[in-house]
Amino acid sequence: MKNALKISTVVFVLLTGWYACLPPAVDIDVKPADPRLVIASQVIGTNGLIVGVTRSYSPLDTSGTQDTLGQDLLSQVLVENAIVTVSYQNSVDTLVMVTPGLYLNLSVPMIDGEAYTVRASDPSTGLEVFAVTNLQPRRNFDTVYPYIERLNGDTNVHFHYTITDVFGEENYYVVNFVKKVNGGSGFDLSSVFGTGNNQLLTEFELFDDQAFQNYRLEKDSWIPSLGQHDTAAAVLSQITKGYYEFLTAFKRSNSIFNQLTGEPITYPTNVNGGHGYFTLHRQDSHIYDLNLY
Repeated sequence: MKNALKISTVVFVLLTGWYACLPPAVDIDVKPADPRLVIASQVIGTNGLIVGVTRSYSPLDTSGTQDTLGQDLLSQVLVENAIVTVSYQNSVDTLVMVTPGLYLNLSVPMIDGEAYTVRASDPSTGLEVFAVTNLQPRRNFDTVYPYIERLNGDTNVHFHYTITDVFGEENYYVVNFVKKVNGGSGFDLSSVFGTGNNQLLTEFELFDDQAFQNYRLEKDSWIPSLGQHDTAAAVLSQITKGYYEFLTAFKRSNSIFNQLTGEPITYPTNVNGGHGYFTLHRQDSHIYDLNLY
């Protein structure tokens, strides 16, 4: 990753008069938490899988006290030369490293409802993890389109969409809004969680069955991070209950840094011996040039 991840820091300054009332400082030696592997994943097209493999990072580590996630820290976080496999039915496929921390295989058959097991091992630390999930089928928007609200001196980008729930099932959904940035050709959704330089996951919204009325959801969403000159995608996915709970916790924390490192927020996980979440779900994606609206 060439660009360092900026971490905003807020400093609270106490009144000097209060300081005199404080007892003398006591040094406490707290051992940083041992690192664990962190897993993220995404389906690519009809036969592709990309898996992110990083190491968790303890906020008690002094190398993380700087304002930027420097190269030394990135080398600690991004796992290089990991052995990553995915097994399903009677087959085992190996994923190839495309960049430190990201592993890819474009020949993994994606079978709706099938159970897949991912295994990852880090040769430099000996850490190993595995996780199991079932491929969630594609669910489509009934309707989806952007519209621009033009105000005096400002504009707001909204998306209107409708979704029909599946009768007789307990279902969970996520709607992502992805912005294309920094040029580049194509609109590679594989980098939503990764280090790609042509997307930015701007917003996401979560729904369970309770959000639907008569199995229908109609929503108008303002996406403040989008502008009228952006190119953006609206992406619908049906997800598992476990991944819904993971994303719910992530949304509360509102931190990409926490998602990357697994610290300090404890998220729900299906990764045995590690952090993150192994999920497989198909996507219904619609791309829009907002200049046309």
